[in-house]
Amino acid sequence: MIGISVLGGTGSYSSYLANASATDSPAVVAARKAFTTPTTTAPWASGASESGATSAQVAAIKRLATIIDTTKDSSFKDLPDIQTAFTTYKALENLRVLAEAATSKTLSDTSRAALQKTFAKGLADLQGYLGTADTDLLQLGFGAVTSTARTLGIESRYATSPVAGTGVTKTRAAAVDGLAGTEVFQVTLTRGATSETVQVNLAQSTQPPTLDSVAAALNAAIGAKGAVDAGGNPVVDANGNPVSQWKSRFTVEKTDGKWGLVFKPAGTEKVSIDQADAGDALMVASGETTTISGTVGPTSANVYRIEDLSHSLTWERLSKINAVDTTATARAEAAAAAAAKSLGTATTDTAAQKADHTVFAPTAANAIVTDAQGFSYIVGTTNGDMGAQLGDGANDLFLTKVDSEGTVVWKRNLGAAGSAAGAAVTIAPNGEIVVAGSVSGAFNASDENQTDLLVSRFNAKGEELSSTAIRQVGNETASAVAVGQDGQIYVAGRASSGGGDAVIVRLSAAGKMIERRAIDSGGSDSISALAIDNDGNLLALTNEGGAATLRRIGAGDLTQDLGAITLGTASARAIAVSQTGRIAVVGATSVALGGAQANAPSGGLDAFVTLIDGDLSAASTSYIGSDTTDQADSVAFLNGQLYVSGRTTGTLGDQKTGKVDGFVARIDPADGSVQTVSQWGLRSSTVEPVRLSAVSGGATALGALGLHRGLLNQQANGDLVAETSLRVGDTFRISVDDEAERTVTIEKGETMTSLAQKIRRITGTDATITTPFTDGASSLRIEVKAGHTLGLRAGADGKDALSKLGLDPMRLVPPKVIDAKAPKVTPGGRYNLGLSDALTLTDARTAAAALSKITTAVSMTKSAYRSLYWDTGKAALVDGTLSSGGGTAYQQAKLASYQAALSRLGGA
Repeated sequence: MIGISVLGGTGSYSSYLANASATDSPAVVAARKAFTTPTTTAPWASGASESGATSAQVAAIKRLATIIDTTKDSSFKDLPDIQTAFTTYKALENLRVLAEAATSKTLSDTSRAALQKTFAKGLADLQGYLGTADTDLLQLGFGAVTSTARTLGIESRYATSPVAGTGVTKTRAAAVDGLAGTEVFQVTLTRGATSETVQVNLAQSTQPPTLDSVAAALNAAIGAKGAVDAGGNPVVDANGNPVSQWKSRFTVEKTDGKWGLVFKPAGTEKVSIDQADAGDALMVASGETTTISGTVGPTSANVYRIEDLSHSLTWERLSKINAVDTTATARAEAAAAAAAKSLGTATTDTAAQKADHTVFAPTAANAIVTDAQGFSYIVGTTNGDMGAQLGDGANDLFLTKVDSEGTVVWKRNLGAAGSAAGAAVTIAPNGEIVVAGSVSGAFNASDENQTDLLVSRFNAKGEELSSTAIRQVGNETASAVAVGQDGQIYVAGRASSGGGDAVIVRLSAAGKMIERRAIDSGGSDSISALAIDNDGNLLALTNEGGAATLRRIGAGDLTQDLGAITLGTASARAIAVSQTGRIAVVGATSVALGGAQANAPSGGLDAFVTLIDGDLSAASTSYIGSDTTDQADSVAFLNGQLYVSGRTTGTLGDQKTGKVDGFVARIDPADGSVQTVSQWGLRSSTVEPVRLSAVSGGATALGALGLHRGLLNQQANGDLVAETSLRVGDTFRISVDDEAERTVTIEKGETMTSLAQKIRRITGTDATITTPFTDGASSLRIEVKAGHTLGLRAGADGKDALSKLGLDPMRLVPPKVIDAKAPKVTPGGRYNLGLSDALTLTDARTAAAALSKITTAVSMTKSAYRSLYWDTGKAALVDGTLSSGGGTAYQQAKLASYQAALSRLGGA
């Protein structure tokens, strides 16, 4: 039996000797002997009101560096339970004042935001304090006192694990929709340095194709080549049958209610698949914001594929990339649970139990690029959590890899200490993914008081190879990136110096800065796009004092100007170079640009595409316009054709659907004429900038088989730095039995297993550290053993590994082991304050909910304090003299409170 709280009584208590009675039973006398805490006066005994919130109180709390009163009362030197209870009460009272002030429906947005900021910090301070507070008999939990902690889970995917494609048919024998039966697939098999590509012509198999006939054809091609020994002799099995060199196979299995292909790799074999006769496609990334009943929702990043490029430009929405606002989601779930409880449907309403209360965070897609295997890399900005990539509430750069069907392969966040934004992405000649963005706060030698340009390099597995913050005086923001034929990296954007200068930085292939150049026209200047021309020189698309200009700069020397052409007054946004060296520039303009005109502007703001000769000698402009607002965001050449993407508030192709629609247009690269426009949108939605990537051979039938282009058995190696937002050098601290803290530092290549080993070296046999594998994810679990305590404490601001592992600062305390002969009532116990960082003051309703939680926590803290002192109610409980229907009404009420407390604490 654990200690019981007393829910009534005065604010001043004495030791058991003060109220000794000659008539006490032996059991009462034995129980009272444990209550030895000296007399103290509780801070709430002064009679001060615990309701209301004056402006003076609020102002005083805002001025505090922390709501935790760190002043140590010398009279409580040997009374850690009292000190902790009183400090917690005072902090809760400060939070109560803030919450009560926020229940006002007339608060201005500015005042409410200030209250919320102070309240959120106060909650975090209290949580941190309770995770380290020194106690003896009492255990106060910010949420709940627990003996275990478990990190977030990270996916464990091995190259040898079966890979299930998407289910595509309801019955196994059904023909596969979307297959013509004439497709030619090519399968590339690799083991070590050995590689072979085989072809599978569906025209030579059963018609119409079924999953089984396709699997049989694939397996026949894979197994056709026999294995040979070192002497070149055929290898045979025990029955004398030839053994195949390649042993990976496809099977047909039921997945999620439908039949599909499952790839089963053998040993270290890796298999890639593609379609040899596929047409071209465009991959598109664009944000979309929906307004419902006047409420603007968070932006989501949508992934599209455009096919039938020579005719209709058919578009298909493949997937959405959404970060999650974890705190708001927890708040929504708690509100739904409270509502269900109040209605009495908490356990009976199946629909309510299955309801999804996920709250998404704004997720903006700013650029996309596609590699030769058909995998696309999307870079953008979000302030939410993306799977195991946990944010801190500030904007962060994200990079997401999706396959040819739009399915996420992996997600990466920068994990910067301050904030970061993703702007551009490209693929280097060696296959590395190079990202440009901006970062604020301390990050890899950047200035924590300003915004700097950022260049990060990743490999195809999502492992970060380097990140370079380019430190300069003043703020600089990135907008473009390009990689030269020699691997050198160019990043460009805008600096705050000179009233706004354009800036270009050249870095080595390893990400080390080489040189920097500013372009100052005397006005406001910036660079919106970069490209490498066919001679290896750098093309920079600038906006100089309002005029769009294309500059050619020497690849090895940023000071070397090789030519320029000015287009006129326009917002120029993107650039592409054809195989013949011709250059396309797109953007938006409200006036006719210089040079030849392929057609006339439509009036208002029009999208434009300007074709420029490779020597920058001549230009011709086409306009894509409706009678409203139109703008081009991206451009690409693909096998002799030119494609432009953008947005419109009018009708360019299909009928306008949303507030702002997206479009893709095919332009004749010879004369600039607009050939076809495809438009899309959703009602009440606004399409954000539309970015496209040209994909040669991207229109495959693999999606009809539930497969994707490229490597099928990709591997997630469990690297915590890659799979989470942790960075090398992040830390947290551990204290066992309140002894000296030991620091755990995240290192390169850290895994759950290696992290568990580090923690075991600190805890020894006082805790059990395991790495459970559940639902395809590996996590780390810490359980403190009986007789010990373990404190998990956050690392430094911006370098805290604890939060990035999904853990809060906390104190792990095992349940108290009670001797069977021990008294029924003992002092102290485990008390759960029931608080959460999901509490918020963002409006009067949520503030009222927070106030209720804080008020309950105040009451629980008082109960914890009172549990340290003896009173007559405890005596009655020990003797069991208050039975149902017996005693005074007051005694019965006290007994009911005691029994409820015992039930609650026993459950804890």
